[in-house]
Amino acid sequence: MAMVRDPAFWKRFSLAVHLDEEAQAQASRPELKHSESWLEEQQRKKSKRTCMCWGFWLVFFAFVAGIVVTILLLKSKGII
Repeated sequence: MAMVRDPAFWKRFSLAVHLDEEAQAQASRPELKHSESWLEEQQRKKSKRTCMCWGFWLVFFAFVAGIVVTILLLKSKGII
C-alpha cells in the first residue's frame, strides 16, 4: 500500500472531513422559529399555571359559598 507523499494531505483531508461533518450537523438541525424559544415557552407555562391557579381558587370559593348558602337555606326552612 502506497503512502501519500504530500505532507499536508492529511491536514487538508482532516479539515475537509470536519467541514463536511459540520455541514451535515447544520443541515440536520431544525431551525427554531422565534416563537419556539425556551424563554417564551416558559412564560406561556407560567401564564397557564397562573390562570389555572386563579380558576381553581374561584371554583373552590364558589363551591364553599354554595355549601354555606345551602346550609343557611335549609336552616331557615327548618329542615336542619
